Amino acid sequence: MILPITVRVLLHLRKKQLKYILLSLFTILAAFSAGIFAQEKDTINDATKTRYSPKIIAIPILFYGPETRLGFGAAGFFSFKTNPLDTILRPSQINLGAAYTLEKQVLTYASFDIWALQNKVVFNGEIGYYRYFYNFYGLNNEPRKVEQYSVNYPRIRFKAYYEILPGLYGGVHYTFDNFDVVEREEGGQLIQDKITGSQGGIISGLGIGMKYDTRNHNFYPTKGYSIQASFERFGKWVGSDFTYNLTTIDAIRYFDLKNDKVIAANIYGRFIQGNAPFFHLSGIGGNKRMRGYYDGYWLAKQKIGWQAEFRTPLFWRFGMVAFAGNAIVANEIDQFQSKYIRTTAGLGFRFKVDKERKINARIDFGVSSDLTTGFYFTIGEAF
Repeated sequence: MILPITVRVLLHLRKKQLKYILLSLFTILAAFSAGIFAQEKDTINDATKTRYSPKIIAIPILFYGPETRLGFGAAGFFSFKTNPLDTILRPSQINLGAAYTLEKQVLTYASFDIWALQNKVVFNGEIGYYRYFYNFYGLNNEPRKVEQYSVNYPRIRFKAYYEILPGLYGGVHYTFDNFDVVEREEGGQLIQDKITGSQGGIISGLGIGMKYDTRNHNFYPTKGYSIQASFERFGKWVGSDFTYNLTTIDAIRYFDLKNDKVIAANIYGRFIQGNAPFFHLSGIGGNKRMRGYYDGYWLAKQKIGWQAEFRTPLFWRFGMVAFAGNAIVANEIDQFQSKYIRTTAGLGFRFKVDKERKINARIDFGVSSDLTTGFYFTIGEAF
């Protein structure tokens, strides 16, 4: 997830669309300026053109909302190669973000995707610390009302892979959150109902993962596959307050329509066995899947879904996308019912902040079948 801090803030401010637009325009201009400056530095010395020069794109963050009051911060995207002279090696990336609000809320985030040894070794994941608030809409597919809760937590996600066969990787996964729920709404479900994790707790899980990656580009793939599957076990043996299993699958195919026109198709599933806390259940919504729903708007143990996106350039550095998708959640797989299938669709615009590396800033607007909307700004494609 690239630059999720900006996305989370914007999701809490959905009703102020004009402020979104002004913020996004401001951010794009800042990113564009930073990108041009970095590109000029890359071309100063002709003798280094065969090297993959590191590049930094910096983005200021400024927002306002009734829950946060004024908030400000910065985010950055760092692209580089662990061996600049290796023409086979995929580029690595590190994303950083930090924000602070006048309500003393703190959001810090670093994600990484590191490729080394001629693409035989891959590390990716994230490290972060959050002191923030979230919306809770209830569990499963029952009607509910929204309530808000405040949390403090550090987060670690770590994956390490080694190439077994060409394009096929195997490795280990580790997941950690120390979720401290510091405030809940009086009379809300998190206080009245015995919801697992309503008072917080530690999740810690260790497992294995496989991935098959034949994409022709990291940042803007036009053909190939990206398929990932994992199994993680959470329990006291690894320091978790909750005991459960988590299985995931995420498969993406890119169809090249020529001239940088692409259709990307994605199917995914997330399945839990055991007593997982509400804050680690399988949710619908977010800035990558089911755009138009707040992340976790529908929440249960099991989830399956699909999405597709058409991407096309327009002129100069501008492009646009159209996307749509469906997803369904339920407590058990045999409880999936067609009436609970949720739908989202929307449009987005792209601005190429780095023409050489094909790195886009994206603005997406999605609408759901429940008539909720989402507005998203970040760097990098949704999938």
